[in-house]
Amino acid sequence: MAAPAPDDVARRSPAELSDAFGRALARGDLDMAMEMWAKDASIIDPAGEVVSGRQAIGEVLRALIDNGAEVGIKISRVIEAGDVALGLGTLTLSGTGSDGERFRQQSSSAVIYSRAVDGQWQLAIDAPWGLPDA
Repeated sequence: MAAPAPDDVARRSPAELSDAFGRALARGDLDMAMEMWAKDASIIDPAGEVVSGRQAIGEVLRALIDNGAEVGIKISRVIEAGDVALGLGTLTLSGTGSDGERFRQQSSSAVIYSRAVDGQWQLAIDAPWGLPDA
């Protein structure tokens, strides 16, 4: 039996999942990053719009990778309740904008994780740029 890939092993807790997700984005490995999302997951984009489903989320992540964005994820607190968890932390995004100028932005983030049937954690809802105003 082959040993599991490092990022497969790293999904035993929500914090490990976030670390593995950040590493996959840093490598530009969209396929590995997408495996960490629930099939019916959602991400809340910077404008507050909800983007749902792996394919649509993949387009958001592909844009980050294609534009050479550097993504830093720091989860500072995780609250678990059975097979769901809430992660609170900080997203740091840096790179070169369409105007050629370097940028760096930081935002508070919130992530809902769910435990899959195989016991691995997955991303269910992600608000990496923070929650929109009500």
